Amino acid sequence: MKWSIYFSIIFFVLSGCNKDYPIDSGQQFQITVRNQTGTPVEGATVEGGVDWTYYRVLTNAAGVATLPGSAHGQRATIWKTNSLPIIVSSIAPISYTLNETSKELKLIGSVAGKAIRFKQSELITLDYKGIYHLYSYNDQSVSEIYNRLLQDSALATQEIQLLGDILWFTTYNSGVYVFSIHNPSSPLFLFRLPVSGYLGPFAVKDSILILGDPWEPGPLRIMVYYPTGDCQELTRVKNYFVRKMTIIGNTIILLGNSESLPTVFDISNPAWPRLLYNGLEWEYQTGFFYNNLIILTPRYGSGGNNVRLDYKVLDLSNPGNPLPMRSFTADSWITGITSDNSAFGNYYCHTQTISVLNGSISSEFQTIATVSENTIDGVSGAFPPYYLIGNQLWKLVDR
Repeated sequence: MKWSIYFSIIFFVLSGCNKDYPIDSGQQFQITVRNQTGTPVEGATVEGGVDWTYYRVLTNAAGVATLPGSAHGQRATIWKTNSLPIIVSSIAPISYTLNETSKELKLIGSVAGKAIRFKQSELITLDYKGIYHLYSYNDQSVSEIYNRLLQDSALATQEIQLLGDILWFTTYNSGVYVFSIHNPSSPLFLFRLPVSGYLGPFAVKDSILILGDPWEPGPLRIMVYYPTGDCQELTRVKNYFVRKMTIIGNTIILLGNSESLPTVFDISNPAWPRLLYNGLEWEYQTGFFYNNLIILTPRYGSGGNNVRLDYKVLDLSNPGNPLPMRSFTADSWITGITSDNSAFGNYYCHTQTISVLNGSISSEFQTIATVSENTIDGVSGAFPPYYLIGNQLWKLVDR
């Protein structure tokens, strides 16, 4: 008898773990999504669950979404482009408010790759496969004028920099490539530096090339290069992850993890770099550069759907001694600042949603428009009011 009960229990548990026959935890139920004026929101996504309880449902013209019974009382996210996503800790058959943003992003058209140069009416990009694209655009459409595979071996492109009219980019195990795009419709190959490895962030000063590793703690490689394509490694520096780097004067500034926010070396003698500063910022996870400032990104936010993230600003007027300058708050994970009053990033409670923000670097930024669909590649170029988001070109407009 005991064995019979035991096997019955095992059969029940295993049956419940079968994805083809999930446990029915209740009847379907409906929720309604409205905006701040009470108007039903059509096309909002309601998403939740894990594995076989996962669901993703769109609201209809009446703002109604029908959810599986397993969703009842569980955590869910509600989102839509040009609205502020919300997290529902315990979803139930009631009405929810999804606030529209104060401005909106209008889709113009599709674009491939990351921006090399972004200016009025012209956009140049480079995609992961090493294909160079030249586009013209206006407020209604975008058209590809020219594309070309730059080199057969220039695949798996990583970091891109445009120094004047000279395009530099690193690759996965194919080295560093350098082209002139003085004539945008006819990029000219200059040389390739045959550096091995999964190359990432880099910086160039005169004939010095500095390469960082974003995946392992070093080495930071400092090299001298020649227009012939020859290069020679001068030295290596261990123990530093490098997510971003920049050169100011005779200093190289690295941003890595919390133990390197930032790390500054004097490279007056590039063969013998001298450590000037190493910032230990345990409350911050990463950072990025804006003009001669470093913006440090906090590890956590607070406040639920009214979250605030506290950013720290360091002044690089004296690069060897970065000084705390000010702080500001935001409701998104900011990844780039385009001016003292505009920024972009990922919305806090739904990081798949890309945010465009307005405000002040001296006080706070607030999300004013969002894109929530097809954003896997994030923001790969910005020329406000135009933004390249998830291989699509958008324009920020008034409602």
